Amino acid sequence: MGKSKFLKGVIVGAAVGGLLSLLDKNTRQEVGASIKNSGDCITKYSKDPQLLIDSSKEIYQKLRTTADQVSQDIHFINEKVDEIKGMTPQVKEMIEDTKDTFQHSTEVYKEALHEEEEQEELDSFKGY
Repeated sequence: MGKSKFLKGVIVGAAVGGLLSLLDKNTRQEVGASIKNSGDCITKYSKDPQLLIDSSKEIYQKLRTTADQVSQDIHFINEKVDEIKGMTPQVKEMIEDTKDTFQHSTEVYKEALHEEEEQEELDSFKGY
């Protein structure tokens, strides 16, 4: 009994809300145009049911093509992610090697500069 009152209340509330919204002129025009378009579609498809079938097949094919493309794209992305995961240790090793090379080069440059400075100091003392 409580359920039937609730359902009736929802239906009556929706109907009253719909009717109140029709007080606006723009809303009435939009609803009228929508009802007219719906009626035209129903009439068109009832006169030629094959048109509805063909239209449905076309929409299905478009959806199927889109779904296949999305599936292929996801597969491609997953492959690339796996490649990147596999490359990570190699890239890390390359970065470490590069870092070691730069550190070694820095030490060599420092030694060379230090030796040059020492040589300049020795040369400056030779003049005395």
